[in-house]
Amino acid sequence: MHKDGLHVDLSRRHLTSFPVTWPDDVVWLDMSHNELFVLTVLSHPHLTHLRHLDLSHNQLHGTLTNHTFAALHQLQWLSLHDNRLQGLQAGAMAGLAQLTFLDMSNNQLQLDHNTYPPGVFSPLTSLLELRLVDNDERPEGEYPENVFNSLSSLQFLSIDTFSETEFGSAFEGLVNIKTLHFGHHCKLKYFQNTTLTAFRNSSLEKIYVNAKHMIDIETCSFCSLPHLKVLSITKAFVVLPVVLEAMFGLQFQTMDLIDFSGTQSTASPVTIDKTSTRYVKNVCVSRCILSNTYIIRITSTSVFDPSDSFVICLQEFDISKNRLIGDRTAFLKVLLFYKGLVRLDLNTQYVYSVEKAGWGLSESRMQTFQERWSHNHTYLFFRAPENLTFVNVSTAVPRWGLQYKTIDIKGADKLKTLDISYSWMPRCYGTPMELTALETLDMSGNYCYNVSDSIFDHMPTLRNLRLSDFHINRDYFRAYAWRLFKNLESLETLDLSYNNFMNVDPYMLRAQRHLKELNMAGNRLQSLSVDLEPHEDLELLDLSHNMLPTLLPHERQVLDTLAATHDVTLLLRDNPLLCACSNLDFVRWLWTTSVHLDGDGNSARNYSCVTDTGEVSDTHSVMMQYDFHWRRCVGQQVLGAVTAAFLLQMLALVIVYVMSRSWTHLRYAWKVMKRLRLPHREHFRRDAYVGYADADWEFACLMLPACLEERHGVRLLLRDREERPGSIRAENIVEHIDDSWKVLLLVTRDFAMDEWACGFTVQQAQRSITDTMPDRVIVVFMEDPARLPPMASLERLLRMVPERNVMHVHRDTPPHDPQWDRLARAILGENTNRD
Repeated sequence: MHKDGLHVDLSRRHLTSFPVTWPDDVVWLDMSHNELFVLTVLSHPHLTHLRHLDLSHNQLHGTLTNHTFAALHQLQWLSLHDNRLQGLQAGAMAGLAQLTFLDMSNNQLQLDHNTYPPGVFSPLTSLLELRLVDNDERPEGEYPENVFNSLSSLQFLSIDTFSETEFGSAFEGLVNIKTLHFGHHCKLKYFQNTTLTAFRNSSLEKIYVNAKHMIDIETCSFCSLPHLKVLSITKAFVVLPVVLEAMFGLQFQTMDLIDFSGTQSTASPVTIDKTSTRYVKNVCVSRCILSNTYIIRITSTSVFDPSDSFVICLQEFDISKNRLIGDRTAFLKVLLFYKGLVRLDLNTQYVYSVEKAGWGLSESRMQTFQERWSHNHTYLFFRAPENLTFVNVSTAVPRWGLQYKTIDIKGADKLKTLDISYSWMPRCYGTPMELTALETLDMSGNYCYNVSDSIFDHMPTLRNLRLSDFHINRDYFRAYAWRLFKNLESLETLDLSYNNFMNVDPYMLRAQRHLKELNMAGNRLQSLSVDLEPHEDLELLDLSHNMLPTLLPHERQVLDTLAATHDVTLLLRDNPLLCACSNLDFVRWLWTTSVHLDGDGNSARNYSCVTDTGEVSDTHSVMMQYDFHWRRCVGQQVLGAVTAAFLLQMLALVIVYVMSRSWTHLRYAWKVMKRLRLPHREHFRRDAYVGYADADWEFACLMLPACLEERHGVRLLLRDREERPGSIRAENIVEHIDDSWKVLLLVTRDFAMDEWACGFTVQQAQRSITDTMPDRVIVVFMEDPARLPPMASLERLLRMVPERNVMHVHRDTPPHDPQWDRLARAILGENTNRD
C-alpha cells in the first residue's frame, strides 16, 4: 500500500482475463506479460481511481472498442504495446481526458482511416506523449487526416514512416510538439525540403531518425525548424558530406546535439574538407557525433577558425570508429582552437596502414601521407583546452601519422579520463605527465618495455589504471613496480593482465590502501605473489589464465578474512590446478569459502584439475569422494615413511659392508674422479642444437642466425641446414645433441603437435642433462604457455630446467631486443654448479 493508493502487480501470472474482485482504491495496476485475449469494458467501481495501467505484452487482438476506458476518468498512464491490436473504434479513447502517456507501439495498427477513425484522439486533451511505432510495415502510404490535429498538448510523438513521408496538414495542430521520433525501423528514403514543413509553427526541438533506408537528404530539409536543438540521423545510407550540406537550414542556430553516427556509403571513403563543412561552421553546437561514418581524412582547412560558431560552442566531439589516417595539423588544431572542448573521442580507427586506404586518395596525396607515416617522432607536446575532462585516442594516434615515444599533455588541469591504449608508443619514458585531476588512465597495448618509473608521479587522484598487454620487461614488476605505483595512493582499479610476468614484488601495492579491483589474468604466475593484507577494500581479484597449481594456506586465509567483511570475487578459470594429495585442503577450501568464484552456484567451484597419476579430473568429483582420497593419501604417506625407514637401514648396512671390504679401492676411485676434466664449450663442435617443429623452420633458419650468429657469434646447429631434406633420422638428432654444448628448444603450438619435436627431441634433451652439465637445456616459449596444448614430455623436462633457462620470445621480437642478449649469454655461459 502506497501513500497515494494501492499498487497491484499481477504481471507474469498467465492470466487470461481480468479478476472479478478488486480491493478498494487501486491507483496502479500492472497486468503486463499475461495472456489477455480480449479487453472488455473496465467499469469495476474499485478501478475508478486508477491512474497507471500496464497491459503490454499480452495477446490483445482485433479492434479496441468504444468506451473501453470510459470509467477510468483519472487514468494518466496507459501502455498497450506488444499486443496484436488492429484498429480503434471512434470512441475507444472516450473518458481519458487526464491521460498524459499512451503507448500503442508494436501492434498491427496501420496508419489509415480504417484503423484510426477521424477524431479518435479528440478526448485526449492532456496527452503529452504518444508512441505508435513498429505498427505499420507498409513501405507506401499516407497519414490519415483529422486524427492527430486535435492533440494540441502533445510534446512527444513516436510514429512509423513511409518511404516518401510528408507530414502534411494532418500534423499542423501539434503546436507544442518538442520531440519527433521515427523509431528503430524507419522506412524513410528521402528527407525532402517539404517533409517537415507541417511543424514550421511548432516548437519542435528534437528529431531522432534511425535512417538505415535513407538515400538522400535535401539541403533545406530543416529550414522550417527554428527551434531545433537536437538532430540525430543515424545509420543513413548517405555519404557524410551530403548530410552536412543539410546544415544549411540550421545556419546561426544554437544546437545541443548533432548526431550523424553510422552514416556511410559504399561508394568511397569520405574526406571532410572546407567545402563539405561550409554550413556547419556557422552552427553553434555543443555535442557533435560523427562516429562510424567512414571518414578517411579530415583536412586542416575543415577544422575552422577560432572565431567560427562551431569552434566556440563545441564541447563534445566524437569522431571514433572511422578510418582516419589523417593529417596531423587537423588533429592538433582541434586541441588548440576548440577552447571550450570538454570531451574528445577519436578511438578505434580501423585502417592499419596508409596502403589499405590508398585507393581513396590521389597519388600525390598518397605519397605525402606515406612520408608522414614513415617519420618516427620522438616527442609530442600540446597544451590542452582548459575545460577538457575526457580524451580517448585509443588506436587513433598511429593512424593519424603520429608515432611518438612520449606524449606530454600540459594545461589539462581538469582532465579526468585519458585513453591512449594501443597507440604504438615504443617507449614510455621522459617527462611525467602532470595530470593532477586524472582519475582514469588506459595505456594498454603499447610497447612500454622501458617505462620510466616516475611516469605516474604527478597523478595523485588516479583511481583506475589499465596497463594490460603492456609489453614490458617481465622482470620489471619484480624490481621497479613499487617505485612505479608509489604515489598512486588513491588507486582503486589496477589492470596488469597479459604482461607475461612470472612473479612480482609482493609489496609493490602497499601504498594502495583503497584498491578494489586487481586484474593479473593472462600472465605466468605460479603463486599469488602480491601481499593482500593491506587491501581491506579488495572486491575483485582476477588470476585467470595463469599457471597456478594452488593457493597457499596464508593466501586463502587473507581472502577469507576479506570475505568476512564484504563481497569478494576470485577468478581462477584456466589455471593448471592440482587435486593431488598435497592439495586436498585447497580443493576443500573451494567448497567451503565464502569468497565468490567464477560463475554461479556449484559450477563456480568446479575447476579442472590434475591428480597424482596425471589424470584430468575436476574439483567437484574430488570433493564428492573426499574421504576416499584423504584415506588413500594418508595411507600412501604412512607406507612411504615406513618404506623409507626400511630402505635407509638397508642402505646403511650395505654402505658399512662395502666400505669395510673395499676401503682401498674407494680411496683410489675418489682420487681419479677429482682429476677428471669437466666439459667446457670448447670441447663441442657447435654451441647449440636447435630443436623446432617443421612449421617453424623459417624462424629457426632465418631469424635465429641473424640475431644470434651474426650479432653474438653463437654457433648454431640447425638440422635443416646440416642435413639434406628427408635424410633426418633419430640417430642424426642424437648425434647432433651430443655434438652441441647446449640444446635450444623452440616451443610453439606446432612443436606440441610434432611427434619428432615434442616427443623424441624433448626426450633426448632430457637425457643430455647430467650432473656436470645441469644447464644444458634452454626452453624458449614463442607463444603463451597457458594457451598451448598439454605436453607431458615437456612438463617433465621443465622440472629439470632452471628457471633462468626458461624464456619467452615472440616471433616478431626485433633483433635489438634485450631478450636476444640474454639468450646468447645463456647459450655461451658455463655451467653454474661446478666444484
